[in-house]
Amino acid sequence: MTRFLRRPPLLSVALPVAAASMVVAAPVRAAKWDAIEKLPGRKPVTLLVERSPRAYFRIGAGDSLLVPLEGPVQLRIFSRVEVPPDSKQAISYELRVAEKGALLDREATESSASSAARLERGGMAVGKSRRMTVDIPGGKHELVLSVLGGPAVYVRLQHRPPERGGNVMVSLTPVEAPRSVLLAEGEKTIPYYTTMPGKPVKLRVVGPTQLQLFLRLDFDATMRGTQAYKVVLSDGGRHLRSVEFKTTKATTASYTNLPDRVPSKYDKLQVPIEAGTHEITIALLEPAQSAEIHAKIPQPSVGDQE
Repeated sequence: MTRFLRRPPLLSVALPVAAASMVVAAPVRAAKWDAIEKLPGRKPVTLLVERSPRAYFRIGAGDSLLVPLEGPVQLRIFSRVEVPPDSKQAISYELRVAEKGALLDREATESSASSAARLERGGMAVGKSRRMTVDIPGGKHELVLSVLGGPAVYVRLQHRPPERGGNVMVSLTPVEAPRSVLLAEGEKTIPYYTTMPGKPVKLRVVGPTQLQLFLRLDFDATMRGTQAYKVVLSDGGRHLRSVEFKTTKATTASYTNLPDRVPSKYDKLQVPIEAGTHEITIALLEPAQSAEIHAKIPQPSVGDQE
């Protein structure tokens, strides 16, 4: 039986594993993704993906990539980290999307060398593909893509009109968590689940898929300015990765049933999940406070392949 911390009124009802489920929007036929292969002042490089040529743009350390777009539009970004020859180690990096200095989205991930993709020219290997999607509102935009940590990253860009009714997503309810809280932002109320030191959140995930985690640190009355927190992910006891974030208080979000805490701005972490059934554990190591987690899996869409 799933055990939850008895702390009314924050306690949520534990769901059976079979019902740890999913609220899925009605399927919508999506528009086709179109590749962006020309950008002002930049020349793409060719990667061979399953022997098919694909246009990518390289973003080096200290570099950035300017992407003009007119919205409303969805921008999809496939990223592949540059891997030293013969390296078998996973390389961590963070891909950021900003406009006029304001961060729109970011993805912290890691990847190891791919056996299905390589540069058409040059000796550097590239990592397995990672993917993120950013919704861009109406009007003219100049997005700036940059990379934090790790070596250079190659990005392939695609765009399409926004889906009617929004992205089709699946939200996951943990099979185990100390408590649940409700986060209110605008007109939305979103369930988050708490991880504390020694009391992790556990998810049951069926792969292959991409697991998206939205994380928020809980601020108490003594916490000021920028705060760091560290989470560790494991799969059935096997270590997946450790990630450290730095964050500040959210200005537009609050907890409806946790009055003595203020949520931070969210951090997003994307975790590739291999085929099979997995028990993913998310544990908070530092600080000795609490953090909240909301998990999603993107529903497959038209033209989902790179």
